Amino acid sequence: MSQAPSGLPFARTEIQADGLAVVTVGGVWSADVALPDLAFKGDRVKVVAEDLGTFDSSLPSWLFARGRHVRQLDLSGLPARLQSLVTMAEKASETAEKPEEFGLLERFGTWGVDSGSSWARAFEHVGQTALGFLRMVTGKAKVNWSDFTLQLQTAGVDALPIVALLGFLTGLIMAYVGLIQLRQVGATVYVANLVSLAMTREMGALMTGVIACGRTSTAFASQLGSMNVSQETDALRALGISPVEYLALPRILAVTLMVPLLAVFATFIGVFGGMVVACAGDLSVEQYLTQAVRAITFKSFLVGFIKSVAFGFIAAWAGCYRGAVAKRSALGVGEAATSAAVLGITFIVVSDALFAVIFNLFNL
Repeated sequence: MSQAPSGLPFARTEIQADGLAVVTVGGVWSADVALPDLAFKGDRVKVVAEDLGTFDSSLPSWLFARGRHVRQLDLSGLPARLQSLVTMAEKASETAEKPEEFGLLERFGTWGVDSGSSWARAFEHVGQTALGFLRMVTGKAKVNWSDFTLQLQTAGVDALPIVALLGFLTGLIMAYVGLIQLRQVGATVYVANLVSLAMTREMGALMTGVIACGRTSTAFASQLGSMNVSQETDALRALGISPVEYLALPRILAVTLMVPLLAVFATFIGVFGGMVVACAGDLSVEQYLTQAVRAITFKSFLVGFIKSVAFGFIAAWAGCYRGAVAKRSALGVGEAATSAAVLGITFIVVSDALFAVIFNLFNL
């Protein structure tokens, strides 16, 4: 291969008898001109300089890109400054490609720091929510009430079909299980008490709260996370409006009001589902309804109602919180929706266990 014209960068390869590939570079190397299209051949390559003029970062980059996969690369024929630049590029590449490895103690410490900051953000959001409700009561909060009416429709009326279906099936399943056990002792009439008490005190509120997490929490997290991505929440802050007051309060208030009503609806549907099974077997409709009315006391109704209010607040807050702290990307919005459902269901189950202990202590 003939040498390129003077002043332009050139490169040529010569294969010696022992298989060593000698690459000769020269000329003036600059990123503003076209660089030679030459690949290094063989496992052993030696690079030498010939009539090498000035050069910028394009020459070290060119040598590094072609020599990084060569098993033995000899740069001793190059100027010392050029050798150091190529070596520096190799070290930087190794540092970037090699994942940082942490020991068990470092990983545990990192997890602790991340968890602490996550809990701090959660408590801060709870505080902002409480302060927002206080300002709303005093008439100082700027709340988007059009969102409130929309969420009443979305979280309430639109959820009736799925609540009715799951409530009916829950009562039906409990009646089947109860009949199998109570028939052994000749007490099938008490299956109405079992279904009625379970739906009133526990399953109506718990099931509705879980449904709210699956439907509403994920929707809130996606909506508020998308607003983060499009910088709508930043625009609200620039206008002096708190995003928690304007966006979160109407959603939390709407869900907290609608979930107790849905829980009462689910309770009656569940009792009806149990009646379908019980009356298809050993009981009459009159017997079932008589036992159900006797079983459902005001105390039991109050327990279920208190739980449903708390579960509705938890489901709505989890969606608003995860949406507020979502990463500003499409992946972050998806992660926020998933984590909102997980967070809401986890807190609902934990709070349900705490309610069971508290109500047992006060004999409720």
